Amino acid sequence: MATSSIPRCRAAYGADLGRQRLVLVRAERGGGLTTLWNGPAEAAQLKAAGLEIATAGAAGRALLAAALPATEAFARWIETPLVAADKALKVLPALLDVQLPFPLETCLYDFSKLRPGAAQNFRALACAARRTDIEARLAQFGALGLEPALLTHEGLALWRQAQAEIPLAPATLRVVAYLGDGRTTLAVGSGAQGGELISLHGIRLGADELAPSDAPAVRQWTGRISQLLRALPAGTAGEAVQWLWCGPGVELAGPLEAALEQGDRVRFKTLSEPALFLARALALAALAGESDGQLRNGDLTHPALLAHVATGHRRAALNLLCAGGALLALGLGWQIWLQQTNDRLQTDILARAQELSGKANIQYGTEIATVQAALKQRGAELQPFLDALAPATARDLAAILEAARTCRVSLEALSQSGKSLILRGATDDWNHCDPLAAQLRARGYTVELSREEAGADELVRFTLKGTRR
Repeated sequence: MATSSIPRCRAAYGADLGRQRLVLVRAERGGGLTTLWNGPAEAAQLKAAGLEIATAGAAGRALLAAALPATEAFARWIETPLVAADKALKVLPALLDVQLPFPLETCLYDFSKLRPGAAQNFRALACAARRTDIEARLAQFGALGLEPALLTHEGLALWRQAQAEIPLAPATLRVVAYLGDGRTTLAVGSGAQGGELISLHGIRLGADELAPSDAPAVRQWTGRISQLLRALPAGTAGEAVQWLWCGPGVELAGPLEAALEQGDRVRFKTLSEPALFLARALALAALAGESDGQLRNGDLTHPALLAHVATGHRRAALNLLCAGGALLALGLGWQIWLQQTNDRLQTDILARAQELSGKANIQYGTEIATVQAALKQRGAELQPFLDALAPATARDLAAILEAARTCRVSLEALSQSGKSLILRGATDDWNHCDPLAAQLRARGYTVELSREEAGADELVRFTLKGTRR
């Protein structure tokens, strides 16, 4: 989802829903923050707050933002062997499919922070979750009379807000730890590049399970955390890991710090108003139009966001018409020409809408909505047949791209047509092409490999052609 698809509202609401508690915060332009609710998640007591949010949303004045727990979502950096951003974007879904613990077809996902890595190969942060988990989360809010327009990975929201409130020094490591009822979320990163996120983690243990200091859950929790801390990259010599606590369960921070037994290696600190932190982070991100990690997308996109996109299209068309109006003053001939052009455009739009939707009578201004509804219905009906006939090419390409990365081979061109596949690239070793050729043979291709002697740049350029038998 692009940032432009989030409307610029005067206010935004953030909701942090736990197993038993709910925190609601309103953020307004100009810096105002108001806590609407911080207590038990009971629908009967939330009628006033729910009515305020629903009224503001219906009027287009505000959005409600919520989070999907890290225990229900997947987040990982996906690296491609490609040095072109547009090509990297095309292969990201296939590479994500290989790493997901569940089929990609059952998920909604989002790619953000696309950037070149150390070897100039593009990488992106992938967030994904099963559709059933997203629908279940929306149903939890629905039972309280709330309908979030935005549903983001909670680890991303925690990391962004911690960076905003306490900027991190370069080469320093940080852990943002959210302790809620029923879950712990950890966002791990460093101060490199203005705040580089390393990983996100979810633990299905929260304040309720960790309240007795000698509970077996505490030992399990500390074991997971210690394992994570051992895996952290080395920071600046002598620099301690910065640990920031937040969430409604921070009263357990002291006993948990003692149980971790990290000594001076980890410096602990509690963020300002920790119980409100996640809700505050969500509200401020929505107010700023931040869209990274948004998982309520595709056919689950909130109607307010769909309407905003449609309004943007209409506004763009209106701007064009206004510019045309200025040209009309140049003469009657221009006016006639523009009118004819506009009539043809509207006729073409109506004809295309009728063709795509299969409906003869479409009211003016409803073309986009009518086509969207028809395509959605048609897609749902045809999906079982499309799934049955879908080729395995994407999985082949994902395996080949992963093999190229492992062999330290840079691909400059990749083309696939029918049963033929052609790879062109370069490597710093004559023999690095052989494992890539073996990967193609293993997948049923007849392989033809040609290599050129290393040139002035000391790179061996090669062409690998494969034809499936």
